[in-house]
Amino acid sequence: MSPERGRARMASAAFWLAPSLLCLALYWRGFTAWFRADDFAWLGTGLYIQNFHDFLLAIFAPQAQGTIRPLSERAFFMLGFSLFGLDALPFKMVIFATQFANLALVNSIGARLTGLRWAGFFAGIFWVLNSSGIEPLGWCCVYNQVLCGFFLLLAFHFLLRYVEAGERRYNLFQWAAFLAGFGALELNVVYPAIAAVYTILCVPKGARSRYFRSTLPMFAVSILYAMAHNAAAPAWKTGGYAMHFTGAMFRTLGKYWTWSVGPTFLFTPYDLPKWLLPAGIAAVSAGLLGFLAWKLRSGARAALFCLAWYLAVLAPVLPLRDHQTEYYVFLPLIGLCWLGGWAAVSGWRAGARGRTAVVTLAAVYALMAVPTLLATSQWNHAITMRVRTLVEGVAGIHERNPAKSILLEGVDTDLFWNGVLDRPFRLFGLDHIYLAPGSEKRIASHPDLGNIGDYILPADVVSQALKREELVVYDVRGPRLRNITAVYAALPRESGGLPLRVDAASPLTSYLLGAEWYGSDGDHRWMPRRAGLRIAAPSAPGQKLYLRGSCPDEQLRLGPLPVTVTVDGVTLPATVIRPGENAFELAFALPDSVVGKAEMRVTVEVGRVIRPASDPRDLGLVFGVFEVR
Repeated sequence: MSPERGRARMASAAFWLAPSLLCLALYWRGFTAWFRADDFAWLGTGLYIQNFHDFLLAIFAPQAQGTIRPLSERAFFMLGFSLFGLDALPFKMVIFATQFANLALVNSIGARLTGLRWAGFFAGIFWVLNSSGIEPLGWCCVYNQVLCGFFLLLAFHFLLRYVEAGERRYNLFQWAAFLAGFGALELNVVYPAIAAVYTILCVPKGARSRYFRSTLPMFAVSILYAMAHNAAAPAWKTGGYAMHFTGAMFRTLGKYWTWSVGPTFLFTPYDLPKWLLPAGIAAVSAGLLGFLAWKLRSGARAALFCLAWYLAVLAPVLPLRDHQTEYYVFLPLIGLCWLGGWAAVSGWRAGARGRTAVVTLAAVYALMAVPTLLATSQWNHAITMRVRTLVEGVAGIHERNPAKSILLEGVDTDLFWNGVLDRPFRLFGLDHIYLAPGSEKRIASHPDLGNIGDYILPADVVSQALKREELVVYDVRGPRLRNITAVYAALPRESGGLPLRVDAASPLTSYLLGAEWYGSDGDHRWMPRRAGLRIAAPSAPGQKLYLRGSCPDEQLRLGPLPVTVTVDGVTLPATVIRPGENAFELAFALPDSVVGKAEMRVTVEVGRVIRPASDPRDLGLVFGVFEVR
């Protein structure tokens, strides 16, 4: 082999491999991280599948803010959990392999867009350096971003090939990638706009009309998808995911721009002068926009397409005024990276001044982004290791104490929201894991994410369970879980009376339930036609009694189910559970006569019962929680 040929092969290998190797070098903590938070919700997607109907619901039913992502969330986690359980490495291998494919596509497309091979290479490098990749590459549940990027880039790659070769097969491949993208993320709806803008800006005038017309049917598909999605999961009217089509969109765009050319959230682990980050962001922005203006003056409209990619892919999240997330710039950023790679190669070829400008701006960009990337990646890895210690530790405790419930002491904010909220213990078949009373004082509240009180075992229930030796207590602080049952039981504690919240499913609350209740079935308990319990009475007028549970379809086939609640002999206004309201929360105003009492007796009666062929019991409703608040 001649030296020239050897150097060419080395350059080619570097072109394709270097961005991926740099990605692995910078994000290795993400590659070795475990699961956390939303991961556990998706890992448990297939736990309750008993038939094909359940399977279809698990794959396609709207979940998590109304999302429908059968490929990137449902199938990814269901298949992964069924094959590998809680071994995170295979999940990470799929995520990083997809991202390596994305980097190859970014390189290839960048070279085609600009006509400069190394412009595509540097586009991939700049994308890797940006800290918006932390969650897509470090948190399994954000795989939807990585997979959506793959389908967007692959579809666009085939559009370029279609324009270059004019062969119909490339258009079919483009359509296949485009349609598959809807299984990854709703953001895929923007692809027709990307394709149309490219044909308008970059296709030679003689063929422009033909290729532009070929993109129009895609708009129809995106519109139909958006309509169907909105019908299945209507857009939020309030809360963090509500859309605000106001001037706030421009402020959101400005914020996302700073995260695109600088560190996300403008966070840096270093104590820097306040002016330094804004100055760096301004310098990189000036460099990019100055290069864009220069290329437009020379007639290179592909530079405008790079900006159009950024704006088109970012547009769907701009109305989310109250939910701004760092990974929302992960895919839009690709357009700026193509522009930046083009600017880097052009500047390098422009002589000494150009090279100085390129090296300086690239260094400023890297020095702003990489420290944030490394610091947040380290935090992500550390919290997943704490979660792993907790989850696997609890599984081990259950093996040693299979007949006892588990009380956790010392859970803090990070551990709760990442390792308790989504109930990872159910993946081991465990339902009766609780937080110690007072844990809410150590956990920052986020009502939009969940209610901490749902996880805390009331003090009276704890005392009774310890007396009956039905509970073991473990301290989760430190490198391993530590049994403190004897010490905890010996601590003096004031008797707070009966709890205001009774989890009827828990075996620990059976002393509060009437003898007519059926036994606990893990995460639920059935009542017959009529059942009662004791619970703390309200301390002030205006408090209500809430009942949470579920009503099976079989119970509702004959129409609405009447429900009557009696409190200390006073019958409250009757209500009904209607078909379609399988998961219910009923609220009842409490009579003034019970206010201030130490306890009250609640009786629930349903209008009819069912007796399934597989169960000889007369079944009324499934509970669930009773709560006074």
